[in-house]
Amino acid sequence: MAKVRYSLNQSPLYGLLGKGKLAELLGIDLDCLDRLLNPKSYRVWMTETGREIQQPIGWLESVHKRISDLLSRIDLPEYVFSQKGRSYVDNARQHIGPHLLAKTDISKFYPSTTHYMVWNMFVTEFRCAKDVAGILADICCYKQHLPTGSPLGGRVAFFAALPMFDEIARLASSAGNRMTLYVDDVTVSGPGATKEFLAKVRGVIRRHGFKTKEKKSKTFAPYSAKTVTGVIVSNEQVLLPNSRHKKIWTLKQEIRTANKDERAKMLRALKGRESEARIIAR
Repeated sequence: MAKVRYSLNQSPLYGLLGKGKLAELLGIDLDCLDRLLNPKSYRVWMTETGREIQQPIGWLESVHKRISDLLSRIDLPEYVFSQKGRSYVDNARQHIGPHLLAKTDISKFYPSTTHYMVWNMFVTEFRCAKDVAGILADICCYKQHLPTGSPLGGRVAFFAALPMFDEIARLASSAGNRMTLYVDDVTVSGPGATKEFLAKVRGVIRRHGFKTKEKKSKTFAPYSAKTVTGVIVSNEQVLLPNSRHKKIWTLKQEIRTANKDERAKMLRALKGRESEARIIAR
């Protein structure tokens, strides 16, 4: 069954003024809040690249899923492509054609979304009472920032930064550009997508308390091949990057010499990569 969708001001989270209503909505007993927010409610580990993951477990995970479900029902702006029914390829396709293009991304988007930003989001965007917003921010955050391994991370980070993204979208439109967002990747194309415009966008992001990296902030000439959310945009088409073609070729070679157990796993991976390639070439 499809989820019922609604505007932000129709969300059950909107306009919560009493702790009792919050407890009822989330199915929790506020007298047990300390147990819910115990540090042991997170599994924390480091990835091979040195990135720390904080994953809610047990009861806290269930509450995070409840909040995530409520937020996932809210209609998002047209410029957002990191939502159900859209993909990173759809995001790239919005920028097909001989346009100037500028792109940047937000560094460490989730951990840079602070407890205060989440509290402020529930107060200003969701019109919750300040004490209710405080409890929600406490539930959503790990050590004063959004956790990196929670199901609610994407939506909370987006709504916490909604004023910033809306400002960038207005700035893009006023310059005759088209702006899209895929999680933390901001892409703008059109006649005004210049280096100067990109500097303005990065200034907006900085003013809202986030950072961008110089090496990931780029502009492209109209007829050049452009990389947008991992896809090559070239003239009137999107293409699979050479690096992904190479991974498919390498995987096929490795399958030839793999044992039975390894081959089964590799074949599944190959199927996924080839499926991705077909989607991009569609």
